[in-house]
Formats: sequence, structure tokens, C-alpha cells
Amino acid sequence: MSAHGGESPTVSVSIRTAAGDEERAERLAEQLDGALVRISRTNTEADVGAEAGAWQPWTRRATHHLVLDAAVRPHPRLIAQVHEAIAGRPGAALRLFTPGDGYASHALRVAAFSGRPWLMPPGPDPSAVAVVLPLPEAAEFARSLQVGEVAPAGVLLHRFARERGLALLASTADLVQPDRPGTHAPGTAFLPAAVAPADWWQRETLLAPPSIPVVHLRDGEPLSYEAVPGAADSWRLRARRDVPTPHARRFARMMHDRLLGTEVARSHLRAAAVLLGVAGVLRDQLVLASDRGRPSDGFGAAVAREAAATLALGTLPEAVPAAGRPDGAAELRDAFQTLYEEMTGILGGSLPMPERGADP
Repeated sequence: MSAHGGESPTVSVSIRTAAGDEERAERLAEQLDGALVRISRTNTEADVGAEAGAWQPWTRRATHHLVLDAAVRPHPRLIAQVHEAIAGRPGAALRLFTPGDGYASHALRVAAFSGRPWLMPPGPDPSAVAVVLPLPEAAEFARSLQVGEVAPAGVLLHRFARERGLALLASTADLVQPDRPGTHAPGTAFLPAAVAPADWWQRETLLAPPSIPVVHLRDGEPLSYEAVPGAADSWRLRARRDVPTPHARRFARMMHDRLLGTEVARSHLRAAAVLLGVAGVLRDQLVLASDRGRPSDGFGAAVAREAAATLALGTLPEAVPAAGRPDGAAELRDAFQTLYEEMTGILGGSLPMPERGADP
């Protein structure tokens, strides 16, 4: 498979680092041994224009340019998978990490539940933790960044892609994980022990549905994230919309059985109701995804299971503090992965098993 312009894909890497992160950047560069890597130091995290150097390609030996935050844990086969992802979508800007707590992460879950590797995301997302661009577009984006610009890099990238007619796609499988405790939400589906088959990256992209079941980050309330008609890239939160659900009573009984006996559900007065609401969002996302497809192999099934687990882990720690503690997080991970398997069984039969050695 060839890259943009007919060449075999080769990626150069800039590790974006601010003051105090130099050691992290050096360690990350060592983990990417064999790749074309340069550390790009910025003066301030708040000034996006000051980090233009990270986005500027620095070698003609590459076809594409990858920008990584210094404080990430990379997938053990990051560069090899980036090359395969580029081969699958050579002319696109690829976002290889999506935080599991944002509203965009819920659209990504619908894509994962549909068995898709890529999502055309719902509007701009501030995250730019791991992004790869074709070399000419990377250089042009770097030139477009202005000193003093305070909008997040991800928002500026989305604007740039829209103005240039460049496809900006988010991967349903995260290839890095933030490695700065308490600062960033974990990825929507990071699977360090699993490797995507090469043809995974060539499969169909999902366009974000115009109405996505989501969870409010502060109070855990189920809501709907909806495109504003006639306004490009404008989305708003609305009251939860009922999703016609087959076997509604079976789903309700299943959610009660799996969640109400957990320690997290008993941790405070509203916890049980919040957990049931989030499980209802999982059900609605699965119903929405069922019209668009389902995982067809073990890797896709593993991505979908992890996306289900992070639905609770990424959205509940503020509304239900017990969900943020290690024991509570482990309990919810198990509960929501089990709910995912049982719900998909009701909706359309059993799923493929994860490949041997893949993350559970």
C-alpha cells in the first residue's frame, strides 16, 4: 500500500515538550528507537503559536509528520501501526488519541461498537495529544499558527482541515495513553497488548451521527449531543432523547442485576441512579451502532469492549467519586464490559473473541 503521492509511508516524529518535561521527552524518544525523532521544546503550554516548531516537518525523508505530547505512554508498536494507519488513509489528518471523558468520545464509542476503525468526529476537539499529517499539510499548518494564539491546538487543527478540505479522522483504537496522573483523562480505547491487523486501518469510516447519547461530566446525567441544523461544526447538549429499544425490559433487568449490587452503587445516595443512567447511555449507543455494523474480528471486539469500559471510567469520577478510586474503577470496568457483552448478545448474537494476547 502506498502513501500520499505514491511513496511507501515513512513518518517523522516531533515530541512536543514544555519546561519540566525534558526527561519524559527523552524517555519517549528512547522508546521510539529506530524512528526519525526530534524533541521540540516550547516556551509555554498556553501559547499554541509558540509550539509551531513541533508541527513543522524537519526532514524530507518522511512522507508524514507525527506530533506527540511528551507525557504519553506509547503503544509498544506505535510507529509500525502509524505506518499502517497512514497506508490506510494516506491523505488524511489522523488523530490517534481521544480522551475518554469528552463528548466526542461518545461518538467514537458508537464507531467502535460498529466495528469501524475511523470516525469523522462531531465538530472540533481540543485534544492534539497524538496527530499525524501528510508532510505538506503539516508544514502549512505550522505556518498558520500565530504567536499569541490561545485556542487549543486541536480546535485550530479542525479549523485548518475544514478550510483546506482535508479529512480529519479519529482512530477508535488509541495508540498512546497520557502518562501524567490526574492531568488528562485516559484514552477511549487504549490496548497496549493488542495489535490491529493491517487491513483494519483500511476499513470504512463512520460519519458521526447527528444525535449521540452522552453523559454530562459533572452530574452523570444522560443527555443528547446534537448537530445544530444549518450550522457547520456546531453541536449542542439537549435533553436525552428516547431511543426505541427492543427487549427494553430485559435490558432494564440486566442493568439492575449488574450494577445495583456494586460497592460503587452503594457509595452515596445518587450513585445507583447515576450508574443506571450511564448504563442506559451504553444501551442507546449500542442500539445506534447496531444499524451501522458490528465488530467482525477479535481486534475490533477488543476495541469495542474497552470503549464500553471507559464509558463509565471516563465520565463518572466527578459525579460518583467512588468511580475514580482504583477498586471502584476495577469494579465498573468489569461491570460495563459484562453489560456490553450481554447487551450485544441480545441485539445481534455473540461477538468475536479477542485475539490471543489482546487486552481483555
